[in-house]
Amino acid sequence: MEALNPRWVTGLLRALPWLVALLCLLRLVGLERWGLWIDETFTLHDSGALSWTRLTDFPLNLFLTSLWLDLLDPPHGEASLRAPACLFGMLSILGTAWAFRPLLGATRAWLAAALVALSSYHLFWSQSARHYTLTQALSVLGAGVALRGILGGQGSRYLLGVALALAAAFAHPSAGLVVPALLVAPWLCGALGARLPWTPSRRWMVALAVAGLALGLTWGADVWTEYARKKSGSSVLHLALTSGFYFGPPLSLAAAWMSLEALRQRKPAGVLVGLVLVVSFGLALVAALLARVAAQYMFVLLPWAAAAASGIAPIERPRGKLALGLLAAMLLWGAVDIALYMTVRRGDRPRWKEAYALVARSRGPDDLVYGMAAPVGEYYLSPGSTRLREASSLARLTDYEDHLVDIWTRRERRIWIVLNREDLQDWTSEERARFERFLREQCERVRTFPVAWTPRELDVEVYLRP
Repeated sequence: MEALNPRWVTGLLRALPWLVALLCLLRLVGLERWGLWIDETFTLHDSGALSWTRLTDFPLNLFLTSLWLDLLDPPHGEASLRAPACLFGMLSILGTAWAFRPLLGATRAWLAAALVALSSYHLFWSQSARHYTLTQALSVLGAGVALRGILGGQGSRYLLGVALALAAAFAHPSAGLVVPALLVAPWLCGALGARLPWTPSRRWMVALAVAGLALGLTWGADVWTEYARKKSGSSVLHLALTSGFYFGPPLSLAAAWMSLEALRQRKPAGVLVGLVLVVSFGLALVAALLARVAAQYMFVLLPWAAAAASGIAPIERPRGKLALGLLAAMLLWGAVDIALYMTVRRGDRPRWKEAYALVARSRGPDDLVYGMAAPVGEYYLSPGSTRLREASSLARLTDYEDHLVDIWTRRERRIWIVLNREDLQDWTSEERARFERFLREQCERVRTFPVAWTPRELDVEVYLRP
């Protein structure tokens, strides 16, 4: 088909490598500005108490974090704690361009990398001391090697790529979603009439299936059993809606449209990418029938979604206006998304840092402090503490204690309370009503630290019971 690229599209496509480089560096902005959220304090605590004795642990990220922090002088600031995740975030963006270049061509591969880099979802995890960017970087590395094996007809390279993609699961088990897709998608491509240069034979498929089953019945079964025990309850609709929100409606629409177009035209590259997405997301939906599966577990699929959406370039005549509009929408959505993240959304996390800093400045020596996200409170109220899961400078604000409000009311000392209203939804209705009545009748709100333009209620409030 005849390409119909306007001048701005041609200039943009040529400048993509420079745009991607700038967006990678953007991940360094605000690294110290945003306060920690609770899971980041878990990373800091657990990396110092690392244990390799439980198969259900996935300590690769903790091990690397521990090595990194050992090189630094404590206490560790937000930026130093997040530096490894930031580095792996940059590598996963560049890895996206590298992984898909042989399959999609240089232009589409760089566009896919740019779409990943323009995601505030990716920016958030690049600025959070958690394991998701490491998982994504390792998964993309494995995918790139496997794709080169398929295109070059090299079974050993394909197998190495699958093994690397599987190794990413030891950073976080969600990477395991991509591995079955890498095994099944090449074979399905042939069945759909989009033949690849090489596909695994039936003997390969049986051998890999047996190996995968063996691993699934050992480590995988332990991981799933432990996870399902902690995260019971179905979440299919929640997973679908939140994944679409965090990937972005324009990107999700473009990925679906381009995958269907590739299938209609029997284009092997587009069909393969689309099938990996469908199989991986399908597995996640099945898992969501049995346990709560969050959108963050789909993070490993973001490069694949971007790769599918990149099929919109070059702009071709029959779909010209719609494709141009969708390409502009993806770029504009990403730019606005990141701008909001950096400004009014304040890094998309509760402002525990400012709230606990206010309490630290204002409390007296005999004042009591009750707070949500207690490990975060311990980090800011007791700098240098290494036992963040066992907070000693404040009491945990939960509904686990019977008659909690009555206990507080009988205390003569001043009480500081730090809370996030969204977390109150996990309380029983009776405990929540009693607690809110206590706040309303006996406390005064000192200050609210708002976070605007987010789907979740991230505001943090500070109360004082004189």
